[in-house]
Parts: sequence; C-alpha cells; structure tokens
Amino acid sequence: MKFKNLFLLRTKSFVILIIGLALACFTCWIVFSCGTWAIEKLYINDEAASQRMNAYQSSFAQYVKSNSLSTKNVKQISNWVKRKKIYLIIFDDNESIYESGWWSNKSTLFDKNEATATMEMFSEYGETYYSVEFTDATYVLSITDYSEMDWYNGVNAVSAITFFVTILIVLLLYNHYIIKHIMQLSREVLLIDQGKMNQNISCKGSDEIALLASNVDNMRNSIISRFQSEKKAWETNSELITSMSHDIRTPLTSLIGYLDILESKDYQSEEQLEKYIKICKEKSVQLKDLSDKLFQYFFVFGKKDLAMLSETYDVTVLLQQLLGEHVVNLQINGYEVETEFTMKPCKITVDIHYLQRLFDNLFSNIMKYADPNEKVLITANVSGNDLFVYLSNNIRKDNYNMESTNIGLKTCERSICNPQG
Repeated sequence: MKFKNLFLLRTKSFVILIIGLALACFTCWIVFSCGTWAIEKLYINDEAASQRMNAYQSSFAQYVKSNSLSTKNVKQISNWVKRKKIYLIIFDDNESIYESGWWSNKSTLFDKNEATATMEMFSEYGETYYSVEFTDATYVLSITDYSEMDWYNGVNAVSAITFFVTILIVLLLYNHYIIKHIMQLSREVLLIDQGKMNQNISCKGSDEIALLASNVDNMRNSIISRFQSEKKAWETNSELITSMSHDIRTPLTSLIGYLDILESKDYQSEEQLEKYIKICKEKSVQLKDLSDKLFQYFFVFGKKDLAMLSETYDVTVLLQQLLGEHVVNLQINGYEVETEFTMKPCKITVDIHYLQRLFDNLFSNIMKYADPNEKVLITANVSGNDLFVYLSNNIRKDNYNMESTNIGLKTCERSICNPQG
C-alpha cells in the first residue's frame, strides 16, 4: 500500500483545531444570542421593569421609614443602594442633593448648580421620579435599574465557558479517534506476535498511523512468505534425503553382495569374475553419481554465503590446466573437440577449488547429454575486465527426454555468483 498524498497528523491536528475554533465560535454565538434574547424578552420588558421599579420604590420608602432616615444619613442610604443594581439620585426642588449607584463607589452631595445640571440630564432620558418622605422633609428621587447587567455578565460567562468546552470536546474526540486506531494496531500486532499470522492489519486513512499499519502488514506478508518458503525447502530436503537414502541403499546392497561373492571366490569362471567386477564398478559409479548429486544439492540450497579463498592466476596457464584434462577425457570417449583461445596476457583472481568444480559440472553434462557424433566447441576470450568461456554442442537424441533437476547448472551459478566471491 503506497501513500502518494500522505495526510500528516500535524496537518490533521491543525485542521481539527480550526474546525474546533469555528464550531466553538458558532456555539458561543448561539448561547450569547439566546441568552440576550431571553433577557430582553423576559427581564427588561416594560412590564417587568415597571414591577421592579415599584418594588425598589416601596423597598426604599419602607427602609427610610423603618430607620427614620434623613437626607443627612448618607452612609445608611448608601448601604441600601449597594445591595441593589441601581443608581439613586435625590432631588430637592429640582436640585440634586444626593447621588450614588452601580457605576460609582462613592456617595456625593452636590451643590446647587451641579444638582440642577444632573436633574436636567436625567429628565432628557425620561426617568421616573418618586416622592419619599424623610424625617427632615419630602424629597423626589430617581432610580435607574441596572440589575440586568448581572444577567448579561452571566450570559457572557456561559458563552465563554461554552467556547472553551466546545474546543475541548472536539480535541478530545480527535484524540480518542487517534488512540483508538493506535490501540487497534497494537492489538493486531500482539495477535501476530502470538503466532496468529493470518490476522489482517487494518490500514484505514492516509496518515502516518495508516502508513505504519501498511508497513506492518507488509512485514507480516513477508514473514508468511518466508515461512512458506522455508517450509517448502524443509519438505524438499526431507523428500531428497528419503529418496537419496533409498537410491543409495539399493546399489550399495548389491555392491556388498557382489563383493562378498568375490571375497569368498564363489564364481564359476574367469568370465563370471570379470562380469562381477564390472558390475561392482558400475555400482560404484552409480554411488558416486548419487553422492555427487547429494553434494550438489546441499551446495546449492545450503548456507547463503560461501567462504572462498581467492588467488591470482595467469588466465592462459589456468585455462590450459583446467580444460586440458577435460578435453582429453572427451576425446577418449569419442568426442571431437575443437578449442579456440584468443586472449591477451592477463590475470584472474578466483578460488581455484570452486572454479574447478564449475568446469567438472559443465563437462559432466557434456558427457551425459552431448551428441558424440557432433563437434564440441570450446572458446575463450577476454573483453575488458571480463573472461568469457563458451562450451557449445548438440544434444544427443537418445537422451533427449532424460529427466534432470538442473542441480548441476545451479551449482555452476552458485560458484560464479556467490556474493562473497
């Protein structure tokens, strides 16, 4: 699974934060609008405001009467005002003689000019005036109600809390989503660790977690593939050993039997003696071929790297030594051999043991499969830093369908392409 456009977690986090802020602003606006509408509709409508003003008037008149207050008792009047969200002004013949209230922490007695200006200002706003009887005289007072400010402050506080709670909820939900995927991946990896290799890995999304899940799933598939390959190789090894054991036991038993006959001299004539000796030789050759195949198999499928001891040789001398014996052997067995070496003086670094084994396998195949009536051509040349040796022949028709495991060719390839060589 490849991710061409990886949606990074940090990018997702930024987007989620923006979404959270937008949603928080929206919910904050909803709460503020609903709260403001409720205050205006239920608390500061004309009927409710009139009832509160009448209540303030009655409460203040009762307070003055029960405490026998005069306009000189500024401290006691201020104490009552502080308990209310109002602004109180007392007038005497259109002159303000007392002012105290919600936005000012101090009570003030005005001179005549200031009192007149204050009364004119409040008259412009259509304030309602009430008469209250003090012990020293009857005065007119004006009450301005600001108690709705507590409600507005409450709405603002709830709106702010809603804003931050909404952001917190969005971030917690996103965090839960990320942790859920991580925990799911952890559980699936734990199942694989317990040997349940068929457990699929969920690869949802396109972020780093999904990429990690995809890589884990690829690793799981690689482990399964390697396990299956090793299992197949083990089964093949078991079959090979079983087959080789049977194949080796048969000629070996015959060879032992004929050798017992020769040892006890239990034969009738010289012709029979020669026949038994020939059979023993054939069985020995058969055992050698079987042992060679077994060695070749483990050479090809054995340990990964071969330890080679490399040495430097002259190419011309080396090829004459390695190929000369095989050429003579082919000629003795009735093959016509033609050699063609066109090489300039050069050196080659090889492990002579493995190179000799390589040529042994190649010429052994020629003896088995080549047509004796056709010419065997052996050519060698050097090009750059590479040595090229070619063996060409025609396949014999009588063994054309001969079964082959290609172990010999794989042995040659292993000798030449070994990573340590």
